[in-house]
Amino acid sequence: MKRAAEEISPFKRLRFRVEAWALRALAWLIPKFSRRTVLRFSHGLGWLAYHVLRRERHIARANLDTAFGDSKSAAEKDRIARVSIQNFVGTLLGLFWSPRLTRTVIEEVVEFDPESLRRLREIQARGKGIIGITMHYGDWELLGLTIGFYGFPMTVVQDATNNAALGKILGGLRSVSGNRIIPNHRAAAKLMKALKHNEFIALLIDQYVARHHGGEWLTFFGLSVSNTPAIGWLALRMGAPIVPFVAHPLPGGRMRIACGPEINYDASADLEAGAHVINQKCLEGCEKVIRDRP
Repeated sequence: MKRAAEEISPFKRLRFRVEAWALRALAWLIPKFSRRTVLRFSHGLGWLAYHVLRRERHIARANLDTAFGDSKSAAEKDRIARVSIQNFVGTLLGLFWSPRLTRTVIEEVVEFDPESLRRLREIQARGKGIIGITMHYGDWELLGLTIGFYGFPMTVVQDATNNAALGKILGGLRSVSGNRIIPNHRAAAKLMKALKHNEFIALLIDQYVARHHGGEWLTFFGLSVSNTPAIGWLALRMGAPIVPFVAHPLPGGRMRIACGPEINYDASADLEAGAHVINQKCLEGCEKVIRDRP
């Protein structure tokens, strides 16, 4: 570790300090405003980002062309891309507002169906833990915080950053409702331990995972993508139920949580082949959500 630290150039060390300072400043400043003000600002900032960041705009449009072909007009794709970027900005700024969240505030901004809560408690009563899966859709950060406030604190895997200080700040924000944040490096053992103790773990599954980091080829919108094998592997090793969650945006910056149904799988299947089938089924669930409401 000492040698690695010595290899960081003075310029990069300075950059890391500036990045950490900027993030701490945001974490201090944003909670000073009302949630409505933060959301309005993020809406405008997202609009500006859509028009200024040409590369990101083109990537968004290319993705929409792949997903929907000619079934949607160019104007509709432009609207979806713009709103998606606005939603992304709002989700990140909303995370910095999270120190002001309480159960009371959550109940004002989140619709969580009582039937879904009952179902979650029934699943947890089986004693196998819960593998919660979701994607970067709607306000996924608020989704994770809400689950914690409703009595289901989660173990959440967070991607490592080159600047460790940034990871520490973001991890602190993501844990305000009792969630436990762990790094993705060698996370499998900690996730298995959490499931063994009948705990809730959460994974974002719509992310690229390099083949040399264990990624496997799955199909997503007709394309071969290298994705995480963790969901199926953990389910078959631990016998844990897999429950999808989606954070559906509502007007006024509110959110509706959709939970379930469970992902059914053959618990006696071969570990490698069975895990592949489970992982593909989970990704197909993500695709359906996006097709139904992009």
